[in-house]
Amino acid sequence: MIDQLLKTTEAQFKKKFKDSDTEFKFADDERPPTGIVVDNPLLEYILDRRFMAYGRFYLTYGKKGSCKTSFFFDMAKLFQRNGGTVIWLETENAADLDYAKKQGVDTSKLILQHPRSLEEALNLAELYVRNLPKVDPDQTTPVLICLDSIAGSTTEYEQEAAHSIHDVMPGSHARILSRWYREMEHPLAQEKCIFLALNQQKEKIGGMGGFGEEQPESLMGGNAPLFSSTYQFRMARTMDLKKANAHGVERKFGSRHALVCKRNKLGREGNMQKIEFDMFINGGIDWWSPLVKMLGKDYTDIVSSSGAWHTWKVEGCRYLDPATNEEKTITTSEAMYDRDLGALISLSNDAKEVIRKAFEIPGLPSAQVVAAVEADMKKKRGKAKKKLTEDLEPAISSE
Repeated sequence: MIDQLLKTTEAQFKKKFKDSDTEFKFADDERPPTGIVVDNPLLEYILDRRFMAYGRFYLTYGKKGSCKTSFFFDMAKLFQRNGGTVIWLETENAADLDYAKKQGVDTSKLILQHPRSLEEALNLAELYVRNLPKVDPDQTTPVLICLDSIAGSTTEYEQEAAHSIHDVMPGSHARILSRWYREMEHPLAQEKCIFLALNQQKEKIGGMGGFGEEQPESLMGGNAPLFSSTYQFRMARTMDLKKANAHGVERKFGSRHALVCKRNKLGREGNMQKIEFDMFINGGIDWWSPLVKMLGKDYTDIVSSSGAWHTWKVEGCRYLDPATNEEKTITTSEAMYDRDLGALISLSNDAKEVIRKAFEIPGLPSAQVVAAVEADMKKKRGKAKKKLTEDLEPAISSE
């Protein structure tokens, strides 16, 4: 009966919606998500996956100085290492390329634009996504698009000379973003592309927080970025890292941050999904030393800790020594600083697998499954937007 119901409905639906690419299938035939492999157990812990899923919206938010842009730079390095393209839509006109270089970003392979309005930024993002089937028909290049930031973008209404600073249009950001996110869900889903939006967290004024609950959060742009994003990362700076320079003066060289996965459509989420990491002005994010500290605190069968010293406890984990190009084994008898043990773990696939098993991280999809997913994406991608004119008329209206 169920097969006949599916076939009958499919025939009637396709007769009515001839241009639709809606598939009629059972849940067992649905392809799993695929993405860019991060090869980083601490970030995998937050993602609850070994990869950052393609075709999805991501949202990172936090207060000023919480490491949002630095987190984007770390993602940019991941895409660049994998031969990808990175597009930075920087609306605040505050890009610091020297800082980006210190973080390890190859700025010669970074597209940087300064849209003058939120509408311009979203139109650019749409055009980049819709042009991917034309410029990369074989879908060989992963793409990262970052809007930096929602809160720092002004609308065209706000910039019109006819309106003074006293004229306001409540909810203009929210209406524009709501329309754009709904419209872009389908075309983005068919691309090896991630759209990352950064947003500023504000203190919510008024309302009832409830006894024992967190301070209510408020973000510019309404609920569309929250509703549509597969991952929502809340960032917070917990302390500055300082040391004395040659003159004996304390100077900041980095900071420590907390990252909480507030929403995850592909895995675990909530305040329990929390990690800490260090960010250095020269060098970017260090995931490995905080990983060692986390293991020493919560996974003592893998790493034992005594003060600043940490000892690996799992026998037989090999790594390739980059200095000698020889295969060696992580010692289980020598205590090391977190940065030294973290460096060895980063070189050892055996150690990473031990940690992933402890973190209960699912394995990667097979090569056959990835090939099948990519074939499905190629089949569906590049569908033209209805009534899209030759001069690429703006998709974002001032609803």
